[in-house]
Amino acid sequence: MDNSLIYFKEPRFLFTTPERFLIRLVTCSVYILLAVMSLLFLASDIQLLFWLGVFFVLFLVHRALHVRGGELTVLYASRNIKKGKKVNLALLLSRESRLIIELALDKASLIHGNPFLYMLQKLSENKGILEALNRLSITKQVIGGAINEAFEKNKEAYSKEIIFRDIEELIRIAFPIAERHGEHYIEPRVLFRALYDIKNKALEHVFVTLNIEKNDIEGVLVLAAFKKFGRQLLLPRNIQEFSRYQRSHLRHSFMNRAWTARPTRTLDHYGRDLTDLARLHKVGFLIGHEAEYNRVINALSRPYKPSALLVGDPGVGKEAIVHHLAFALAKDHVPAELFDKRLVKLDLGRLVSSGTPQELQERIATILDEIVSAGNVILYIPDIDNLVKTSGVQYMSAADAFLPAVADGRLSVVGATYPKEFRELIEPQTDFVSSFEVIRVPEISEEETKKLLVYESLILEKEFKIMITLRAIYEAVRIAHQYIRSKPLPGSADELLKEALVYSRHRGEKILTPELVVKSAERESNVPIHAISKDEAQKLLNLENKIHTRLIDQEDAVRAVSNALRQYRSGLTRKGSPIASFLFVGPTGVGKTELSKILALIQFGSKDAMIRFDMAEYQEKESIRRFIGSPNGSQGGTLTEAITQKPYGILLLDEFEKTHPDILNLFLAVFDDGRLTDSLHRTVSFENVIIIATSNAHSDFIKSSLEEGRPMSQISDELKKKLTTYFKPELINRFSDIIVFKTLSREHVIQIAKLHLNEVGALLKEARGVELLYDDDVIKKVAELGYDPVFGARPLRKVINNDIKNLLAEKILKNEVVRGGSVRIVVSGDTFRVE
Repeated sequence: MDNSLIYFKEPRFLFTTPERFLIRLVTCSVYILLAVMSLLFLASDIQLLFWLGVFFVLFLVHRALHVRGGELTVLYASRNIKKGKKVNLALLLSRESRLIIELALDKASLIHGNPFLYMLQKLSENKGILEALNRLSITKQVIGGAINEAFEKNKEAYSKEIIFRDIEELIRIAFPIAERHGEHYIEPRVLFRALYDIKNKALEHVFVTLNIEKNDIEGVLVLAAFKKFGRQLLLPRNIQEFSRYQRSHLRHSFMNRAWTARPTRTLDHYGRDLTDLARLHKVGFLIGHEAEYNRVINALSRPYKPSALLVGDPGVGKEAIVHHLAFALAKDHVPAELFDKRLVKLDLGRLVSSGTPQELQERIATILDEIVSAGNVILYIPDIDNLVKTSGVQYMSAADAFLPAVADGRLSVVGATYPKEFRELIEPQTDFVSSFEVIRVPEISEEETKKLLVYESLILEKEFKIMITLRAIYEAVRIAHQYIRSKPLPGSADELLKEALVYSRHRGEKILTPELVVKSAERESNVPIHAISKDEAQKLLNLENKIHTRLIDQEDAVRAVSNALRQYRSGLTRKGSPIASFLFVGPTGVGKTELSKILALIQFGSKDAMIRFDMAEYQEKESIRRFIGSPNGSQGGTLTEAITQKPYGILLLDEFEKTHPDILNLFLAVFDDGRLTDSLHRTVSFENVIIIATSNAHSDFIKSSLEEGRPMSQISDELKKKLTTYFKPELINRFSDIIVFKTLSREHVIQIAKLHLNEVGALLKEARGVELLYDDDVIKKVAELGYDPVFGARPLRKVINNDIKNLLAEKILKNEVVRGGSVRIVVSGDTFRVE
């Protein structure tokens, strides 16, 4: 915006309080006088006086109709600025905004104090603003108390010149806000939003005290706009119908301004004119995707190959971009090259669903002739990948007919497809791809999703009869972005918000709070999202003890993972990185994998929360395709798909050292940034994952060093240097910690054997109600048979299965075990028997 074209001139703001009162009094008297004169003149027999009375009545009616507005609209001012004309911003103030500013000036001059605080005080009494603030759990009393506290700290007097300068700055800030939000005038809600951006310590103190942030103030602006004059009764049925301008019921128009266009009857039969819908404000609402939308406009405006192809996952907003394009075309908010253009959505399924291939070709030829003859049609083809599918004669006929016209520029097209279909079906067709400007459409940001859901909440409130607080909206967006990565924003947050509303309605709630959103999300995902309770805090503080009920020794490893989880649940984990990433190094069978399983069970609720990869299966360079997906998109990535489906849990990478170096390089970004891009250009987040890589590298060195009695810190330092023979230094440095696992002594193995036998006893008790008895001899014998110097304690499970569980299973099947009774395992030579 050219600031030289905007200025602020309002002499009344420079008047004294008595002078302003006198002007109001005179103005009011003039209107009363005109009203009285109108009645007298209308009753007169003199024709001249009668028509003068009619004129006065029309004047008074006009003033009454426009009494709430300003002298100029924001839209008119914006257009004048674009034309290079100067605009006085004071003329954009609504009557209510002007009165609020004048009252603030009067108080500041009479009793001194910060005029912005007086303004904020008056604005907070506005019904729409106050109701919006209530959705932030801020009552009139709360905001009044914060303002009074600020007054106590700020009692200095302000000169008339300084006040006028500050008011001018406020209106300059308010103008682009009103423009961006499609306001007709600078209304009180716009002033309230602008107060947040102005640099004033007293205001900053109030907003900090009330814990109001920028997102909150934006939400207040939107909600306040729809809580006045019964506008909630005019709310649209879906979010696409929100629009900045009044509805205008226009008929279908195919003609351009030069009257050179032609009717397109066949196209109209198999398509739908989106510009017609935009004129009726049925489509066109867009938040976010400004860069992608501008690229579409640029592509369509060029003289050669004026076509664009939108590529993005379902729900990211491809259709919203196209609908906004239709809106812009209908309102002439486009470059001159696109004036008078129509955007028509082609129903490809309907087009090819009936008729012979010959009839189809004739139908398409007719449509193409109509489009070329009309000269003002942009064709929108959703799921354009159907054009290049190799199955079905109809599809191939459609492709053969359409693609040449797109390639030579006779046909201007906006297509939409998904990443998988693009890589698999479209990208190999080089002629097809070269005819389009390919535009990737990512998910919108968290901030943009919050804005979108504030509008959506107005519709949902009407449907569910539940008030939705702004904090509930923000919580839904946070949870969706952090924990629900199988779907992109805004769709995932929208679904979560609706699920929370259903949950709240079943509970009989009238207000949707952040706590209800959290409870609803936890029911659906089984992920602990809530703030730490006393019980959970105690559990985290004693996590080491809980793990040691299932794992023997390995103190360093247990302490490291426990610390990581405590930091995560306390909110101290670095944003944009995994919860933690560990490299567990040690001989086979010492508990590296077992600790991962135990952690998944204790902290994440189930062993299924652990995603396990045997990295020995990824030793070839080509195996990277299995990990992140094939280049053509036909095969999804095993790693990326697994994390998308389970974004919260443990990722176990067994035998990490056996992985191909190219795959190891992938984890540089994962360990550092907590994200990985798959073959379809989708970003997968690892922010809620503990990554544990295990390795047997240099196990002999660890074993011999321990036997020599060297301290663990020394072994660990030397091992990190030796690990560079397997891993690059930059990869080693990205691990949160490298944990050395000790070899197990015989005493440790005996303790592990006891844990396994206790586990069998618990299973028997649960399944048959039978108590399992055994003495220390049994424990020692299991430990003796299950210990191997090479494989550690790993053979213990085999001994338990073959020598203990098999015996018990036989007894159960022979009905020799009575419910409520007990069985005893005893040693019999090198084996066991049941008594």
